[in-house]
Parts: sequence; C-alpha cells; structure tokens
Amino acid sequence: MRIILLTVLSTLLMACSSQPIPRQPEIQVEAVTHSFAMTLQGKMLKQVDIDSLHDFFVQQGKPRNLRVRITTHSSRGDAVKTQLKAKLKQWQIYQSQIENARDFTIETSADFTITVEYYRSLVRDCSAGKVSATVLNNFKRSTNFGCANTSALAQMIADPRDLVVGEQLGAMEGRKAIVTLDAYYNQQTQTLNQSSPISGPLSGSQGQ
Repeated sequence: MRIILLTVLSTLLMACSSQPIPRQPEIQVEAVTHSFAMTLQGKMLKQVDIDSLHDFFVQQGKPRNLRVRITTHSSRGDAVKTQLKAKLKQWQIYQSQIENARDFTIETSADFTITVEYYRSLVRDCSAGKVSATVLNNFKRSTNFGCANTSALAQMIADPRDLVVGEQLGAMEGRKAIVTLDAYYNQQTQTLNQSSPISGPLSGSQGQ
C-alpha cells in the first residue's frame, strides 16, 4: 500500500513541476495576391483610370508592404508605364517594390495587368475557458497554451513578409554604420607632444 501511495505522490509531484515550459510562438503567415487588369481608352491614363487604380491600391493595405508587378500586353500599355510608375510613387509605392514584365502572347483585351502581393499574419482565436488539468499535465500540450502571446505578436508585426523572405540591408541601414566603424578603427593615431602648451578652455588660464 505504501508503495502504491508513494508512486501516486511522485506522479503528482512530477505533474506539478514548477519548471517553465519552453515554447516558442508560432506565427502563421500567408501570402495574398490580387490582380487588376485595365483597358485604356486612349494613349494616356485618364482621370477615371487613375481613380480606379487608386481605389484598388487603397484596399491592399500599407503601401510599404506591397510588391507590385506590372505586366503589359500591348504597345499602349508600354507607353503608359512611366506615367503609371509616377502615380505609384505619389501613392508611396517606389521603384524598389515594382517589377516589370511583358506578355503579348495571351489573348486579352487589357493593355496591362497589375499584380499586387503582400503578406499578412494570421491571428489565432484563443478560447476563453481554462482547460482542465489531467494526469501528467496534458493541458500543457494544449494548442491554447501560449495563444494569447502568439496573437499579440502577430498583431504587432510591421511587415509579416520579413518572417518569410529575408531582405538585404540598404545603404542607409547597414553600410553606413560599417563605414563609420572602419574609419574609426583604421584612423592613424597621432602622438601628442607633451612639451607643447595646451590652449583653449582646458588650459585653465584666463584671458587678461
């Protein structure tokens, strides 16, 4: 009887261990793609065309998170590409986010097609109730464990694309700091002549 009782007590102590449970948050990210095809009424983009394009891009989210591909299907589409990029720049979508393509082989009445891709993080639905404890603390392996932290992190991510695709540092981000450090460590040291008087505010002398 004592052996059985000791076995049960040891099992309960193992189940109630105070050690933290290491579990990294798992944030799911999905890619979203939308396309917009346009047939021009003239040789240039008209105001009604610009308004339609603007409404399309407004629905895609933050401009800095978008990746845009412009595929032209006719010579008129090639002619308005410069005007189109100028409008995208006004909407804070820059050249580094734009990819160009030409496809005159498909049968379509559109002069160009714009494909927009962006990533979004999926916020999990956490259950409000507490999972009942079972033998050996099986509730620790519940999918709801750590759900609140994961959901909070998913909503704080500025650009979920960074979790999927790595991005090279630009000149203003990493190279400038490296050049500054190289200039500091590679500069030649100059010895100070101790016999030369020190002038300026460190000399301690006051002007007459």
